[in-house]
Amino acid sequence: MKIFEGWAPPGRVWGPWVEIGKLFGTYTYKVDFKTISNAPSTFDAELLYWETGRQISEIVSGPGTHNFTAGNCLCIQRIRFRSHTLGQIIRITVD
Repeated sequence: MKIFEGWAPPGRVWGPWVEIGKLFGTYTYKVDFKTISNAPSTFDAELLYWETGRQISEIVSGPGTHNFTAGNCLCIQRIRFRSHTLGQIIRITVD
């Protein structure tokens, strides 16, 4: 298990990318993301990863959990966030 932190800025603007994994081969990720700020709010998470030679972008609502399989490449998996209201810090847990 790996733990990271991300930033979800206010105003529905995307925050910086957080690298959550690197691989050569295939791997199924379980990514959990939740706010750790004092003023919790809902937010969006965008996951960017490679699968069989093509780049995939998925946008999901948080807090929550998302599973995806990346692979058949030498690639990096990333995630970024945008808040629906106030800016907040997001804890990311990757299994």
